Amino acid sequence: MAKKSMHLKFFASAGLATLAVALLSASPVQAQDQSPASGAEDATDPDTGSFSESDMIIVSARRRDERLIDAPVAITAVTGKTLDKYAVSSVTDLSQQVPNLVAGKAASGSSASIFLRGVGSTALSAGFDQSVSFVIDGLPMSRGREISLPQFDIQRVEVLKGPQALFFGKNTTGGLISIVTNGPEDYFEAGGKVGYGFEAEQKYVEAFVSGPLSDSFRLRLAGRYSDSEGAFTNSASDIYPSPLNFLTGTLGTPNQINRTRNSKKRGGAETYGLRATAEWDVSPGLSFEVKAGISDVQDGGPTDILERLCGGGRTVPQPSIPAPGFVVPASPNTDCSINGVADAAAIPVEVATADYRYARNGELYADFASQYGVLTTTIESNMFDVTGITSYYHFKQTDNNVVSGESYPANFTQLAEFDQFSQEVRFQSKFDGFFNAMFGAFYSDGNFEFNTDAFILPFPPPTATGTFVTFKRDNGFDAKSFSIFGEAQLAFGDFELSAGARYSYEQRNSFQRSLSANPSIVAEVQPGVFLPAFPGGINISDKFTDSDLSPQMTLRYKPSQDVTLYAAYKQGFKTGGFNISQVLSVAALFDPAGATASGRYASESAEGGEMGIRTLFLGGDLALNATAYYYEYTNLQVQVFDPATVSLIADNAGKLRTQGIEADLTWRISPAFSIRAAAAYNDAKYKDFIGACFEGQTIAQGCNFNLNASTGAFTSQNYGNRTPPKAPEFAARAGFTYDLPIGSSGGRLSFNGDAAYTSKYNFTDTLRPDSVQDAYVKFDASIAYHAPDDRWSLAVIGRNLTNELVVTAANDIPFTGGLAQGTGTAGPGTVADMSAFVDNPREIFVEASFRF
Repeated sequence: MAKKSMHLKFFASAGLATLAVALLSASPVQAQDQSPASGAEDATDPDTGSFSESDMIIVSARRRDERLIDAPVAITAVTGKTLDKYAVSSVTDLSQQVPNLVAGKAASGSSASIFLRGVGSTALSAGFDQSVSFVIDGLPMSRGREISLPQFDIQRVEVLKGPQALFFGKNTTGGLISIVTNGPEDYFEAGGKVGYGFEAEQKYVEAFVSGPLSDSFRLRLAGRYSDSEGAFTNSASDIYPSPLNFLTGTLGTPNQINRTRNSKKRGGAETYGLRATAEWDVSPGLSFEVKAGISDVQDGGPTDILERLCGGGRTVPQPSIPAPGFVVPASPNTDCSINGVADAAAIPVEVATADYRYARNGELYADFASQYGVLTTTIESNMFDVTGITSYYHFKQTDNNVVSGESYPANFTQLAEFDQFSQEVRFQSKFDGFFNAMFGAFYSDGNFEFNTDAFILPFPPPTATGTFVTFKRDNGFDAKSFSIFGEAQLAFGDFELSAGARYSYEQRNSFQRSLSANPSIVAEVQPGVFLPAFPGGINISDKFTDSDLSPQMTLRYKPSQDVTLYAAYKQGFKTGGFNISQVLSVAALFDPAGATASGRYASESAEGGEMGIRTLFLGGDLALNATAYYYEYTNLQVQVFDPATVSLIADNAGKLRTQGIEADLTWRISPAFSIRAAAAYNDAKYKDFIGACFEGQTIAQGCNFNLNASTGAFTSQNYGNRTPPKAPEFAARAGFTYDLPIGSSGGRLSFNGDAAYTSKYNFTDTLRPDSVQDAYVKFDASIAYHAPDDRWSLAVIGRNLTNELVVTAANDIPFTGGLAQGTGTAGPGTVADMSAFVDNPREIFVEASFRF
């Protein structure tokens, strides 16, 4: 990949100027035809049993509206009606609807772990762009914290699989989740719902109002509020002695510094979201759409859903040994089981209030707030449609986290704040004949601030600093992205050939500032690991630039209206950069260039192809689709947590290969009864990757690469021909809908049931053999009474009725393997305990909704 330096000029003004020029030649045209689509359970008319034009799924995977059956892409489209059936209001709940999507919250870094077909980005490094990114109403989001956004009033969700270079702003490699919210119609409507979840004691309400304010102006307002206590149990004591009690400190007196239980339950949250959508038809050829929204999520922090898993098959938790002779026994209130029970305790208030940023009063928490606005300008002319998307996105999150339970407060606080402006301009030709083209440009400018204070070595504060904080670090980056893209479309008979590419230029200026560490800790406990107090700390900066050309070619064949076959070749790209989450050691003070080099990670690229078939049978009552794919990922960006140095390490895997087949069907057997099914087989393997060992891994266990001459121990293992984390080999989902008419008034009972199966997978980045999520089945069901014309309904909804507690990610707990790990030696090695992030348990809702 060519690399060069260039000055990125402000593209937004050029884009708006282009729109103005196109406006001068705008003239009225017919609206784009939206013919029937197929492929989901909501794509059939409940009265006639046939696929109706009003209910067909229209997707925009190629940035133009088309029937799902006509789109030559690997896509799972889920309608808002489907989400409503099971009270889905978050991305983690959405993952249940898509086989091979493993998503969940995580701590530190991006606070998200999202994997699709075994490709994704773990949460550890805040500097990573996500391999599976989000687009909400045309707004590109790649930081990962979007997983916290409450989802409501949704029209549809499109999960695009594999590299997505051409159509959605920034290039992605693993896939993309596109969320499209509802807009206003030409008629007045309003509605809402209220619900209660018994397990988490969750109370929620949603409402919307929509309609025309004039012949040319329409408005829609929607909002959601939710408050829950949490469905997990907190087993921590009301008061627990802090490890600080073992030493005499300068704060208080011995045996008077204690920890308190964070709350009686875990996993609770208070959230709200508001969104406004305005549409203005200025003239027959010019229209504007503005979407603006705010959200706020306050909960117990990402570590509030952690549970402890003991390493190496142990059934008793390991003590924490942060320094020789300093042993902290594990809490008697924790265990080694994923059972919905864990000990979550606040850090001592004396620690939190002693120059500890974002710690507040010591209670575990996260406060996430976001705002966004998207202006979509559409100009229609006889020859070209021009679309401009101007967007702004901001979020701010602070949190306080403990990853080791109540006995040992391995704790960190964070500030993550992000601002992004983006501008896209896209032209789509409308020539009569066999040739058409789409082309445009994209620009974004993002600024990210990521500050961390850590309290991982619980010793009294020295007089000089007056803080217990082990180290303080400020990090961040300024990222600019510029790309131009284009695609030519040739139609000849039943065939359509599309070929195009996106050229991307990325520039990222990153920095790290270590503000100093506690001098007594550096000198007495961990010499050489944490940067000592130093006037002004240390500053490290890095400028990373890269460019890429990602081509794409698709051949589509439509022998009839109800059959589509296609084959596609694709490439994808994700920029590299600098690991702003690495811990700066003493060595960085004397060798900042070396610290910069060690923090660098290369850009990630993907190349491969897919073939698919989309069909309708039985007059549209049966839809059957299948896709086969093969992709290779080069320099896959990976992350590892090193618990010995409490450091987050960014690396690149040489190659990852994914191949598989996916299929789905929807069959309307009768006007009242339909079934649906989807299955995915995925074979993912590392092909060229020598990476970090897991803590305590011995030579016999495979830690036998890259000998460290100074220590006499190996540091790396061979991941070749092994399945990457969060890559289940097989996943499937099957369900039904049955509508039973009640009386002659038009009321009906609706029954829905869906079972989802996922095979086993490893959930740690180092592929620890003791970190395997067993295969599981989740079952969702609902029964609802719908009044005539759906004016109101009353439903009972069950999610995860089998109560499967699924681990989506895990990291080692610091110091639980002892100081002498035996890693890379003949052993014996002692592996650390793990803090595991657990997906939502069983939940049963009652919900009443109305519409008028």
